[in-house]
Amino acid sequence: MSTTYTSAKTKPDKLLTGFISVRAPELKHIHNAIQSATSVNELASKFGRPTDNGIESDHVEDTVRFLNAVDLVESPSGDIRSTVERINESQFGGLQFEARLLYHCNQQEGRQTHFADVYRALLTEENRIVSGSQDDLRTILKRETDYTFSWTDEKIDMWVTLCEQLGLLTETEDELVLSPCRALAYDALVLAPTTSSEEPSYDDVEVTDGEFRRALDWINDNLFAVYEERAGTPRVHPTIADVLRNMEDDGVISLSNPGDSQNAVEIPPEDLDDDVRGNRRDATRVSIHSRPDETAYQYPLTQFLTRQ
Repeated sequence: MSTTYTSAKTKPDKLLTGFISVRAPELKHIHNAIQSATSVNELASKFGRPTDNGIESDHVEDTVRFLNAVDLVESPSGDIRSTVERINESQFGGLQFEARLLYHCNQQEGRQTHFADVYRALLTEENRIVSGSQDDLRTILKRETDYTFSWTDEKIDMWVTLCEQLGLLTETEDELVLSPCRALAYDALVLAPTTSSEEPSYDDVEVTDGEFRRALDWINDNLFAVYEERAGTPRVHPTIADVLRNMEDDGVISLSNPGDSQNAVEIPPEDLDDDVRGNRRDATRVSIHSRPDETAYQYPLTQFLTRQ
C-alpha cells in the first residue's frame, strides 16, 4: 500500500483551529460520502440542516474546506466550492478515519503546525490531567509556543472538542484527561514502523519483537506526543504509560527488554510518587497482538453510535 503523502494543490490559509464549527462526526461522514468527484452542492443537500429559510449548509462548506486544508480532499477543477475528490486515499488502507485525520493534521507546515503543538504543550505540565479552563490552557500555550496569532477561546474550544471526538483526550466538567483512547493507541502502534527497513504501514496488524523506541519516535513525530523527556533515554509521559499498561494488562501488547537490546525507553510507575530512576521500567521490544472486540478498543464516535 502506498505511503506517499501528497499535499493538496490549493488549500485555504485559514488556521485549522479557526474552523470553529467543524466537528469530527461531520468530517467523518462527509469524507466517507466523497467516493469520486463529488458536487459540493450534493453534499450540502445531503448534510445541510433544514431551516425556515431553506437548507443551512455553512458547516458543510467549512467541513469540506477543513478536509482540503489537511490534504484529505481537493478540487479537480481548482474550485473547492464546486467539486471535491479524495486524495491520499491509498495511503494506510484500512486505517480508521480518526487516526488518519490526526496523522494529516500532523503533516501540516508553517503556522498550521500549531494543531499538533497543542497536545505537546499540554504534556509539558507533567501531569495526567490539566485544567480545562481556557485561561489556564492559554497560559500554557503562550508559554510553550511562539505563534504570532492569539489563542482565542474559540480556537482552544475547537481543538479540545475535535481532539476529544478523535479519542486523543477526555474532557470532564473542568479538566482535560490527556490519555488517548486505547483504539487510537493501538492503531498508532500498528501503523508505526518497528524496524529500520519498514515504512509506516497498516497492512500487518500483528508485530513480534518490534523496536519499541522506533515506533514511539514515529508516533511522537507524526500522530501525537508521547514523551515527557526525549534526551538521552527517552521517558514516556505518565498519561501514555497508563494506556500502555492497560493494553498490556489486556494482552494486546507485550513489552520486553532482552539483555542485549539497545535503545531502551523508560516507562514511569503508575504511582508517580515512586517515579525515580530505579523504579522506571525499561522497554526495548514490543509485540502487538490482535485488537479485542471490546468497547474499550472502539473510538468515541463508534461507541456513541453503538449506544444509539
